[in-house]
Amino acid sequence: MTGPRISPDEARNSLDKVERMKRSGFRRAVKPRWFGFGLSLVVGIGFALYALEDPGNLPGLVICLGVVIFISLGRTAMGVSGKTLPSTSRGVLALVVLIAFLLVLFFGGIYVRRAYDLAWVPVATGLIASLTLFLISESERRYDLRQADTGARR
Repeated sequence: MTGPRISPDEARNSLDKVERMKRSGFRRAVKPRWFGFGLSLVVGIGFALYALEDPGNLPGLVICLGVVIFISLGRTAMGVSGKTLPSTSRGVLALVVLIAFLLVLFFGGIYVRRAYDLAWVPVATGLIASLTLFLISESERRYDLRQADTGARR
């Protein structure tokens, strides 16, 4: 028993609708701009809090809580949850280099502040960390939008 026959035009239209729905889903999964801005701001503020003479655990607390809140809000706003870690060796390498850069920046800022008694250094390292993270996030966002528009998968 066969089902109802459809014309080639109907099949093409149906496939086009499916393709548009797929691209729409990919587009919806792209992180909003505020996500990258907020995340970079939280990390920058955490870096800058080390400008305080005795910050205690406050910067670490700000960074950890802020990152958790922004990731939770971002995933809720997108309605989907994406992969957490990169799936390619190039992506893992980039993540390792980014983390190493941020650690060197962070501990270098602490060293310079203490060795030369320059209170503004952690603020500068916070600005550098914020700008770096925001630019990476925005670059990733634009790449994802291009991929969503072309219907390509990562």
